[in-house]
Amino acid sequence: MIRGIALSLIVGCTPPPKTVLRVPLYPYIPDAAGDKLSAMAARIETEFERANPDVDLVLNPSCFTDDFYEPAQIARSLKGEGECGYDVIETDTAILGELVAEGAVRPWPQLPKNIEWHSSGIQASTHAEQNAVYGVPHWLCGHFVMSRDESVRQARTTSALVQALEARHTAVPDMAFNMLGSWNLPSLYLDAWVDAHGLEGVRSAVTTSSYDSEVLQSLRAFASTCEASGSNPCLDGTYDLEENADLPAKLFAENKADATAGYSERLHVILKSLPAGESPSAIQISSAPLAEGSHPILFTDSYFLGVRCTGECEEAALAFVQYMSQASTFEWILMSEDAPEGTRVPRYLLPAALDVYKAPRLRADPFYPTLEEETRSGGPFPNSGLYGIRKQMRDAIKEELTRPLTAAP
Repeated sequence: MIRGIALSLIVGCTPPPKTVLRVPLYPYIPDAAGDKLSAMAARIETEFERANPDVDLVLNPSCFTDDFYEPAQIARSLKGEGECGYDVIETDTAILGELVAEGAVRPWPQLPKNIEWHSSGIQASTHAEQNAVYGVPHWLCGHFVMSRDESVRQARTTSALVQALEARHTAVPDMAFNMLGSWNLPSLYLDAWVDAHGLEGVRSAVTTSSYDSEVLQSLRAFASTCEASGSNPCLDGTYDLEENADLPAKLFAENKADATAGYSERLHVILKSLPAGESPSAIQISSAPLAEGSHPILFTDSYFLGVRCTGECEEAALAFVQYMSQASTFEWILMSEDAPEGTRVPRYLLPAALDVYKAPRLRADPFYPTLEEETRSGGPFPNSGLYGIRKQMRDAIKEELTRPLTAAP
């Protein structure tokens, strides 16, 4: 009898099982530590579980093989129909409409508290027809030009940029930049469309029926800055290879091109690749002028809540996005604290929470105040429709940009 009572007491003291929360993180960010982001994920898990001991957070499950831009694959896993089920995923809001249509995600019951969100991130995370927020914004992205020239930085139209680059009269190409890719080239077209016409009506530009001649002309002028020795590596596939993803940024850093373009995180590669003795202060960055106007458009990576994640799973998910949205969490990730101290270079990602820019190390950084200023008025990239037609758009736009100009009579 005594043994039975003791066993009952032992069983009664067994702690309840933890709630397991599986989350694949968006992977296309600078790998500051060169460890495939494992140290970053480990610190997130440690800090979160210390504050939430009843949750077992599993970041980037080892079984995960889905493409972050394939809504059907993501939907299958979120609905528990795949080989690797997970509860929340961080991915691009450009496929929000497709994920909702697949029945894979559901609205968040609430957003993290006491966060000053960039309006673009919230709009991109909202399903307009349902007027429901399906994403918790995390990163923003936009197109920038990086150079060593103040006149290039000040250029706010494509024509002004072309003139500023030509005026340098150097022996190296004016620009190094990969313009290709089934997402990249259509995104550049939409950004140029907004520069030319403003944010209102940008969804009408997500189409294969016709293309704006003014926008194409501006993009052609922008692409012309890449020409060198009778070729255009920005459009001929030279840079459009996985192993060459960092090549344009490195060419610029090594003074083998006068400028480069891309997302703000290209700064991470540039600063790591600068010649010995060159100060980072020599680098200038500004929003890319892709037409005869300047209206930044921003992409958003958000956390999406799986349709099966309810009850304790939902509570764990809410706690997770609250932790990830804190300025202190953003700060250590942005400043690459997961990398060895002596080799740290900030990631230069754009936080979707504006209050992060007030963090001490971001305020003191030579680039973050400029990045905040350049993107504060940015509007949202369309969150549906592009997925299904992006390859058709890419092919048509590329054909227009590479078509030989007709000689004047």
